[in-house]
Amino acid sequence: MATAMTGKLLALRDEVVHFAEEHIATRPDLSTASEFPWDIWQAMGRAGLLGLGLPEEYSGRGGGYLAVAVAGETLVRSGGSMGLALSVVMHHVVSQFLILGFGSSRQRREYLPAMAAGRMTGCLALSEPETGAHPRHIKTTAVREGDFYRLDGEKTYLTNGPIADVFVVIAVTGVEGDRKRLTTFLVPKDTPGLAQTKPMRLDFLRPSPHGGIKLDSVKVPGANILGQEGQAFETIGKPFREVEDALLMGPLAGGAARQLELVASLINQQGIRPTDELKAGLGNLQAVIHTLRVMAYEASQMLDDPFSHPEFQSLLLLGRDFSQRFQSELEALIASSGIKLTSELSSLTKDLTLSGGLAKNVALIKQMNMGQALLKG
Repeated sequence: MATAMTGKLLALRDEVVHFAEEHIATRPDLSTASEFPWDIWQAMGRAGLLGLGLPEEYSGRGGGYLAVAVAGETLVRSGGSMGLALSVVMHHVVSQFLILGFGSSRQRREYLPAMAAGRMTGCLALSEPETGAHPRHIKTTAVREGDFYRLDGEKTYLTNGPIADVFVVIAVTGVEGDRKRLTTFLVPKDTPGLAQTKPMRLDFLRPSPHGGIKLDSVKVPGANILGQEGQAFETIGKPFREVEDALLMGPLAGGAARQLELVASLINQQGIRPTDELKAGLGNLQAVIHTLRVMAYEASQMLDDPFSHPEFQSLLLLGRDFSQRFQSELEALIASSGIKLTSELSSLTKDLTLSGGLAKNVALIKQMNMGQALLKG
């Protein structure tokens, strides 16, 4: 057991186990569902699981990022849905990291209590068609017109986009030399000129919904700016990916634990002989899971800490590496043992493999930068 697990966190884990077993594990349709499970989402809101990291003054439970990591891990281990956990994590990232972290008092009061209760969902609108999220290629603009800004552009591949009530839109508000100055705006979905595009029909990470928005002369007041004007990439864009990676480590560890439990059960059900080699392989995979769990908790604790930690980037890089290593070694063990896969195990494996491989190029760049820093002394 990780040393971070206090009495409150152990109680939270037991609470989430009960919730997942009652509301999620009983729904084998989630991995193929085309509709978002609003009944589960609303039940999460009633149970207080969508405001775990928010302060009590905003109807949250004051648990911080560590509570979100523990809940995310447990939801997947006991419920088996990586897709639903992805939507939950992104909901927490938007409410806790973005709005709580950078919002004004008015913005916090307006959005956070509703998000904690599950009555409102947020979505970060950063990526754009064909160019992704690279700041140099962002084309969405926000032109100032008196006390308002006029937004024009398109965003795509937005996690929770089809179910979002408010979009955190990053747009270009100026250019200095060859550098674009980016600003973040809170844009409610019912703002005139904002149109949600058709949901993307993905065959993985269901039921997490993905979609896009088009902005056609969308006028928002200057009071809807989130954070500092012109500083969105430095303060929000770059660290957002790190917060997302850190909080996804919990669900990845929980998913791996679920996979291993399913494999052990199949070995017994299918009468496969437990050779010494098979037992050693299972033990090695269990050790990887335990390590992933400790790394996930430590990374989330670092997010809660007001001080920066030089080890944080290393945790994120090795968390990704351990997750990919687990999937490779599990695949080899299944092949060598002749285990016949179930649809649940196949679906979960696909989701975890894809999740662990997201943003590989970004991770490689960070790894090279660490190496370059060593060479400079």
